[in-house]
Formats: sequence, structure tokens, C-alpha cells
Amino acid sequence: MLRGGWAALRPSVSRPDKNVAFMASDAPGMPEVLDVSTRPPKRPPIRWRKPDEPQLPPRTVASAAITTSVGLALLVAVGALTHQMVLVPPLAATMAIVTATPASPLAQPRHVIGGHMLSCLVCFTALALGWHGPWAAVVACGIACGLVLVLKAAHPPAMATAVMIMLAAPPATRFVPLLAAGAVLLVMVQMVSARLQREVYPTSWW
Repeated sequence: MLRGGWAALRPSVSRPDKNVAFMASDAPGMPEVLDVSTRPPKRPPIRWRKPDEPQLPPRTVASAAITTSVGLALLVAVGALTHQMVLVPPLAATMAIVTATPASPLAQPRHVIGGHMLSCLVCFTALALGWHGPWAAVVACGIACGLVLVLKAAHPPAMATAVMIMLAAPPATRFVPLLAAGAVLLVMVQMVSARLQREVYPTSWW
């Protein structure tokens, strides 16, 4: 029998961030102290950059910045001449992907041109069916996202193109050719930049 009943087992420490020790000196055949650890395991510190992530050389950074500026300058010039500045935001995102990660699958011509054109197909079909407004943009963007994934032409900026078409409802006869020309222009700008640096772009056409 335990002397004093359950009072013989009493916690000596009550703070949750310390080890809890139960005294059992009055219980025959039991150890003097039972330590139960209640301290949660430490989480590894959050790192803003992976230790093994390579640092880009200054030449690569400068090249990406200059190529992006050149591509966007051409887009702004085309937009100003055609009064279609609405094309600049999604294609600016495309330009950043192409110049910053030229070896990425998302930066290849199939994804750049195909992603934007497939989004146009979905959205102008939706407009022809009478879908308009923000909620229609939500549905059309989801359909466009699924379509580009199925056809292996995923390109995130193309989703911005889809939303923009649904909200602005531009005339397809002017918008589609300009968007296609803009996407092709960005690919060509990166090709010229890669040739000047003796690099390979695109890594695949299809």
C-alpha cells in the first residue's frame, strides 16, 4: 500500500516548459524520481534563402534586367501605337519569367505563346456565350488553367490575361493578334539576348 494514498505521488514542478518530476519515495520497488518531459521539440529556424541555393552572377542579373527593360519598352511602344496598353501587365510578367528563368519549362515558346492563346480561346468563347463580369472571370480563369495544364502549356501570366479579357471584354479581332505578336516579340527578344551571351534559348520549341 502507498503511504498516504495518492498523495504520495505529487508533482514537484507545475510549469509547462519544464520537466515534471513525480516523487515516489514512499512506494516500495519504485524509483525515487520519475521525469516526464513536456517540453515541445524545437523547430528549425526559418531561412529566407536555402543554404544550397546558388547566387546568380552579376552578369546574369544585369542581363535579365536589361532584357526585361528592352522587352517592356517594345511592348509599351506597340501598346501606345495601337491604344492597347492593357496588354502590358500580363506580358510584363511573361517577360520576367522568360528573362529570369530562361531554362524553365514555363519560359519556353510552347508555354509562353500557347498559354496566352489558349486563355484567349476560353475567354472569348465565354464572352460569346454571354458571360461577363467578375464571377464569369473566376469560372473562365479556372477553365483556362485546367486547359493549359492538360495541353502541357501552363504559363501563370496567361491567367492574368484571362481575367483581363473577361473584365475588359476587348474586341477579339484586335486583341488576339496583338497578344500573339507581343508574346512572339518577347520570345524573340530573349532569343537575341541569349545569342549575344552565347547561351541557349529556347531549350525546347515544343
